[in-house]
Amino acid sequence: MAMAKWGQILIDSGHESDAKTTIWPLIKFDLEWVTENWDSTGCDLWEEVRSDDFFFNRMAFIYCLNAAADFADQIGESLGASYRSVADDVRAVITKHWNGNYLYESENRPDDGATIHAITTFSLDLYTPDSEEAAATIRYLVKAFCNEYPINQEDNDAGDPGILIGRYPNDSYAGGNPWQLLTAILAECFYAGATITRKKMETRGNYQLSSTENAQWMALLNLDAGATASDLAAAQVSAGDAVLTRMHNHIKADGGKVDEQIDKYTGKQASAENLTWSYANILHALHTRKGLSPDPPGPTTTTAKTTEGGPTNNPTDPTANPTDGPTDAPPQTCCSSVMFESTGAIGTSNPELVGSYRRIGTDATGRSVYKKDDVYLHYVNDVAYKFEAWVFSSSADDLMGDVVNEDTNKCVDATAPTWEILTDNSWQADSTAKVSCDGNTDTCCSGLSITSTGGIASTYPDLLGTYQQDFAASGDHPAYTKGGNTI
Repeated sequence: MAMAKWGQILIDSGHESDAKTTIWPLIKFDLEWVTENWDSTGCDLWEEVRSDDFFFNRMAFIYCLNAAADFADQIGESLGASYRSVADDVRAVITKHWNGNYLYESENRPDDGATIHAITTFSLDLYTPDSEEAAATIRYLVKAFCNEYPINQEDNDAGDPGILIGRYPNDSYAGGNPWQLLTAILAECFYAGATITRKKMETRGNYQLSSTENAQWMALLNLDAGATASDLAAAQVSAGDAVLTRMHNHIKADGGKVDEQIDKYTGKQASAENLTWSYANILHALHTRKGLSPDPPGPTTTTAKTTEGGPTNNPTDPTANPTDGPTDAPPQTCCSSVMFESTGAIGTSNPELVGSYRRIGTDATGRSVYKKDDVYLHYVNDVAYKFEAWVFSSSADDLMGDVVNEDTNKCVDATAPTWEILTDNSWQADSTAKVSCDGNTDTCCSGLSITSTGGIASTYPDLLGTYQQDFAASGDHPAYTKGGNTI
């Protein structure tokens, strides 16, 4: 998997010869063993037990064989079809790992956090992070780890959000504790699920969840009948935030150092120090979190408390104590409103582009989509023509525009002043053009909570709860929805 991705990077950067002569022989050599031995006996992820049928290993085989097949096709090698055929063979037998209640790792160790890792890291179109099987597996294992670790029960009693998970129940290695790398992968699974849910909304709209097709997710995240895809995506993100928040609370005192485990009694870091795998999984979870709504938790926000019963709102401060330093706030980016300015060629030729734009949604890359009057400011990723840029256009679906900025920053208000305008079939730079956070526009929250202990609670209890911003329903002012209710 890693070599195929590295080969792709080499091709994209103009080093196709190195990809063919250096990377391909290594991939081919490795997969000669996989194609012949994928169903032979081997070790589990933790190198402790042996079996010929580990869920993690087989999910990895399927993913890697398909990745290598795509790479082989791209460089003109003929083994792509063969690799896909073996991947299909593995796929045909892996389905038995769904036992009707959760996905098990192997017959000699069924309950294992490795299954969540496999779902998050290796899913293509089988047992994806948004699947019912994923939700059921998370629900089953989270309950086990909640009961397994006293530190989880202590945090729950204190009202702290989240959950810490480990390798498997009754683990005895180094005390049998929660693992940072698995806790991070659980958070990433929630984020990946939210990303897929939001992708579905691009074609289906804010569809209502089904009590049969979405039963496991609704049970895991305590979503009521009538909840929508937007409710699900927001709850998935909040659940991921809750998981990372709990882990952060136990490692933040160590100055950025992340070890292998968290002692199940004391909550302090333990076992192997500075574990690369821990860092990698945390960073990848944070990378997956970028661009998702609601906004990440901060000192004055709330996040979800994920236990066996699902998330509940609870105040949290996932940041360390402030340190001495500059008092000026850093520039805001990824704002809900941005300002486009130009006194040069763009502003002169297209004055209608100048002004304040309001965020109306999020695209498939996680970047915001902005609008002012009939003008859209959005990101384009045209794979066919290998073109990526921020553009102004008359539709958010346009793949090109006459005013573009090829800075690929996730936040348009953090892009460099490298805007260009197409004039007489040639591109003209406008160094005066820039996009910045619009400080003159009030920032609206991406979510809000309605509470009451008085007449509203007794008369209209269904109005209470957490509402998420509905960009499709928003006009001059934002609209927020929960189930069938809109503010």
